Amino acid sequence: MLVGASYYNQGSSRAQLHLRQILEAPGVNAIVMPGNEFLLGEVKEAFDEQNNLKDQGTVDFLKTCLEKFIKFIQVLSSMNEPQKDLSEEEDLEATGKIDTTIEGIDMSAEDWVEQASEKVDAAEGDTYVKLNRGVLTVNQLNALLASMPMELTFADSNNQFLFYNYTEDKAEMFAGRVPGQVGNPLANCHPPATYKNVKWVLSQLRHGKQDVVRIHVPTHGPDKYVVHSYQAMHDDSGNYMGVNEYVLDFQPIIDWYLQQTGQRLAKDETVEVDATSSASTTQSEQADSVSGASEKASADSVSSASVKA
Repeated sequence: MLVGASYYNQGSSRAQLHLRQILEAPGVNAIVMPGNEFLLGEVKEAFDEQNNLKDQGTVDFLKTCLEKFIKFIQVLSSMNEPQKDLSEEEDLEATGKIDTTIEGIDMSAEDWVEQASEKVDAAEGDTYVKLNRGVLTVNQLNALLASMPMELTFADSNNQFLFYNYTEDKAEMFAGRVPGQVGNPLANCHPPATYKNVKWVLSQLRHGKQDVVRIHVPTHGPDKYVVHSYQAMHDDSGNYMGVNEYVLDFQPIIDWYLQQTGQRLAKDETVEVDATSSASTTQSEQADSVSGASEKASADSVSSASVKA
């Protein structure tokens, strides 16, 4: 920031112009704040006996210049900071605490749902629940979620696995879950080799880098087109609440659409396949990236997608 004073009315304007040219010259590489130069003319008349500036307008302008300069420094500092890998901040052990954390119960307990429900006196059965646009019983909610044509999973912002719409045994699911997993930290739901990829997905959603991460998993057979979607969830104020993973076989929908419209699919040779959707095509087994339980997988789909994307 340039500040100057002179005996006469120009207030060092020419000197400041020359200094700015020098500071901005190649090789000097000074970062000079644009505008907001402070020039004090007739300096011999500007101060009182206590060496304070007399004119309040001059004081206010100098204050404004300095406040803007502080903001200028902050912006430059953030620009020059090395980029952090925000995914490293993800705590898959769920050791933190949020407003909805049910404390005092072992997250890894097989009967976590039963213990947690008893502790908080959770509604069940035909008890009514008021939703934003509806009133349903708990039984109706369970039936509604179970009827969804997809596998649903919810992990909260503390990375604790809290729900899946349990309708089938693990072996029959695209992303296998077991009832005893509910309540676990996400670290318990994945082999350690996939932690880096799980953190990457969660970080993308938590920090708004992506609103949804989608992965095509081709290992379920040629008659299916199974996609794992990891959707960020937010409250009314826009705060991150966790991740909704939904797994859906799109093939029946595609087939129905083609039948209804009389159209057919054709490959466009001019289009390159997106890295995120194609990265997993050679893998022999696919691990779910956020809340799945495939413990034999050597890699998950997001690992290669995030490297290439």
